[in-house]
This record gives sequence, structure tokens and C-alpha cells, in this order.
Amino acid sequence: MPHSLRYFLLTLFLAASAKAHQVPNMTIEADFDSQGHFEMKVNVDPRVILSDQPTSLPPVVAAWYLEQTPEQVKATFEKAAAYLSANFKLQFGSVVVPLPEVTWRAMDGTTNLPLTAETTEVHLLATFKSIVPPGQGTFALGFGQAAQVSLILLLKNPSLTEPKVMVLFPGETSRPFSVAAPPANKTAP
Repeated sequence: MPHSLRYFLLTLFLAASAKAHQVPNMTIEADFDSQGHFEMKVNVDPRVILSDQPTSLPPVVAAWYLEQTPEQVKATFEKAAAYLSANFKLQFGSVVVPLPEVTWRAMDGTTNLPLTAETTEVHLLATFKSIVPPGQGTFALGFGQAAQVSLILLLKNPSLTEPKVMVLFPGETSRPFSVAAPPANKTAP
């Protein structure tokens, strides 16, 4: 798909999402530093773990999350982590790495602020950090065929003043993105 067409589709998609909030999607902000460390924040619409057809559900309201017991919250985060593991392939050069340990929090999906009782659209924010494998100077994200939603990927490295934006649909892999590899004696945190 031509680059300009992707931007056009992204603009249409974001405009539709801003008005209706009906189409679930995912956003990943991937920030790579000059020492080979990275942090990824994944904005997950819970409809992707609640249904095989997430577009058939309305946005999930605050009560869904706020009324869960601690055990139910743990199960929700485990289900979301399993979804990410099944649908994300983190590839650095020729090396595919497993999804690092994820920390989770619920947030207001329209404002990205903390969840309140008035929140009309709950999202789950997954954050994970790790280190680029030594000698691997590019990153690509494979997005699972069964993902059911589109993905907006925002990539940052120290050489960019603005994030590089890519839109992925289920079954696609992002173009390679240049990242700094750590010195050979570094290991993951």
C-alpha cells in the first residue's frame, strides 16, 4: 500500500474514531534510546479480549473494570497479555524476542487519564521495557493475522524529532526501523 494512501486511511480512521469511538484499534508507542534500551506502551481496547468480533461491541465503560475483584483484574490482565503474546512478534534484525514482562493499568480511553467512574471508554495500557539484542540494528513488528483490529505504530529514536508512524492491519509486518544496538556485554534488565 502506498505511503500516502496509508496516511490518508490513518487520517480517516482517526477522524472516525474521534467522533464515534466505535471502531476498536490498538496503538503502540515504541521508544528506542541511543544505548539500545527500549520501552513500548501498548494501548489495548478490551473489546479485543472480550469478543472474537470486537467491532460488534460498544466501547467498554468504567464499571466493567471498576467492579472486578482483584482476582478478576489479574485474569483480565493475563488474558490481555496472552493476546499480545499471540499477536505481536518483536523482531530485531534476524532475532525474534519473546514479549518482555508487561505491567498493566486501566485508563480512560478517550483522555488517556486515570480511570474514573465517569469513564465511558476503558482501555488497558501495557508497558514493557527491554534491550535490543547485541548486533541487531533494526526493529520490525509482526502483527498477528487473528488480531481483528488495526494497529497504529509510533516509532521513536534519538535521530527523529517526530515519531515515525506506521499503520498495520492483521497479518502485516512493519517496515524495518533503525535502532541502536547495545554493546556486546549488555544484557536485558
